[in-house]
Amino acid sequence: MSLDKVLYNFARRGVLPLQQNGVGSGPISIGESGRMIRTGVGREFFVAGNWGADTNDGLSWDTPFLTLAAAITANNADVAADKYGWATRNRIYFTADPSTESLTSFPAKCDVIGVGSCDAYPMPTLKGRHTAAAEHLGCRWFNIRFRPEASGDIFTLSAYDNGMAFIGCQFVGVESTITTSNAIVTAACELLTIMDCDFDGAFGNEVIYIGTGNASGLKIIGNRIRGGASDGIYIKTDATFTSVNGAGIIKDNFIYVALITINDASSKCYIVDNRGISAADDGTAGAGNIVGNVKYGVNNILSGNDKTFLWPALAAMA
Repeated sequence: MSLDKVLYNFARRGVLPLQQNGVGSGPISIGESGRMIRTGVGREFFVAGNWGADTNDGLSWDTPFLTLAAAITANNADVAADKYGWATRNRIYFTADPSTESLTSFPAKCDVIGVGSCDAYPMPTLKGRHTAAAEHLGCRWFNIRFRPEASGDIFTLSAYDNGMAFIGCQFVGVESTITTSNAIVTAACELLTIMDCDFDGAFGNEVIYIGTGNASGLKIIGNRIRGGASDGIYIKTDATFTSVNGAGIIKDNFIYVALITINDASSKCYIVDNRGISAADDGTAGAGNIVGNVKYGVNNILSGNDKTFLWPALAAMA
């Protein structure tokens, strides 16, 4: 007997919970005809910025939502519905070329996955400035190009957004006459991951700004920052890191900016294997190019003012 048949029988006997054309998801989904249409924890929603409608159910590419906001509302209702939703991991598939909306809520316990293309880019484009007004934890964004819709920051994150991740995305610094201030700015946002992303164009301020409050579990790994009028990665003095989720890790990034490539004013992050170019004078021991706790630094190579240096500097073994 196939696994699908076994699970179907369990569902029919009430051993496994059902998801039936709406919120309240369990591991098994049964359609109106009584046919099992999906196995596995979590629901899938679909957003088509070119042809969807928010009056659709958003459950397939045949009936997609038009906006991410509609999919987020449906996702969050599903996650909040019952004990199966609480432990779920949903998905939103998103295509648009481009879509313009500024989000005021993010999808809880959900992966937003960009598919399709926009112009020459192998990913959809979302234009807007995004700040959550309520807590929805554990959102991750994959393969999406974020463009500014108005001057200011693209993402503003707080404790409402703990567990946020950006993986394989692109952030645009300048769009016509519009300049992005910060691509990502945070205050007390834990477990933030920024990985394998591109930050392109002349951002007006720090490209990534980690502000006041608990930033434990921060990971900024494998990104490319190409352009910025200020610092590349800035960690504020009063950013804190607890032993539960650990100190921040800034690793394997390439950074080209006008001022300091990595500026860890908190002196609490591990800074490892980064490469950077600053248009500013590198100062004494690279202080104009990189700032951090030398006890937490390993093998960073940086250039500035026609000089290349290793930070922290190599020293003879005692």
